[in-house]
Amino acid sequence: METTLHGLKHTVEKKLHWLERYNSEPVVVSLQRDYRSWWTTFPAVTACFLDRVQPDKARELVEDTWNVTEESDPEKYQYYYEFIELIADVSFRENLQNFWKYQTDDTVKGIDLLDLALTVHPSSVLQVIVSNNDHEVHWNPVMTEVGMCLTFNSMYAEFQHMLQEVDWTPFDLLQCHYHSGRCSVRIDSMNNAVRYFIHSPYEISTAISNPTGEVLPGEELIIDYKVVEIQASPSVKTLRPEQRRCKYPDEWISDSIRAYSFSLCQMHCRSRMAVMFCGCRPYFHVKGGEHYFAF
Repeated sequence: METTLHGLKHTVEKKLHWLERYNSEPVVVSLQRDYRSWWTTFPAVTACFLDRVQPDKARELVEDTWNVTEESDPEKYQYYYEFIELIADVSFRENLQNFWKYQTDDTVKGIDLLDLALTVHPSSVLQVIVSNNDHEVHWNPVMTEVGMCLTFNSMYAEFQHMLQEVDWTPFDLLQCHYHSGRCSVRIDSMNNAVRYFIHSPYEISTAISNPTGEVLPGEELIIDYKVVEIQASPSVKTLRPEQRRCKYPDEWISDSIRAYSFSLCQMHCRSRMAVMFCGCRPYFHVKGGEHYFAF
């Protein structure tokens, strides 16, 4: 580096110090050309039924839990039926205000809300056909900020997993090779109307996720994806998060969420805000802390 005495002050001035700027914003870009050895991970799929309550299951639950039938007390029956619908079809952005009418009702307190949503969920199975016949797909029931859904190929689904009494079992993600020619997944929604969210296998579906599309009975949705993968050099991890402006998956959000992604971070922030303002954690935030919300 060369400088004159006139320019010397600019090398030590805080706002223009080039060493400080490099330390805070280092950037190195390189291009990997060995594309013949490339493997890429297939996106995750989160499927949400538009009708999340199976009527006969909800009817049985109302009768068993509150000893009310549609014939004995139509008004009370509708009241509890709407409560079940609200639990299963909760939306962080749209219908939280509807819980107010139940807040002082002792008859809905002490209920496991995750179990309730799981109990009344339709029994229909979404059939999946994968181009890689060796890969078996497992749908995992998850409670999202837009209600109960099913997901597969999502590494972080464990942080929304509804079966809390069952230990989470890690699984291999579906991958595609550059030379595979065709890498595809076909999902048969049968007679169900389904809203789909296609996202990174290292992310989750949240309240601000935009749906990829809805498929009604008799309809077909075809989506093509082009893979763009960006990898960081191993040496980048030696930098401080403030320098690289990102975090690695093993830089945990909290003890209950031992991972990191942008959507997990957002969900955790909303959960902490709920605890701050309400003193409890919403049931649709399955992981997040000690405080738990239940009526």
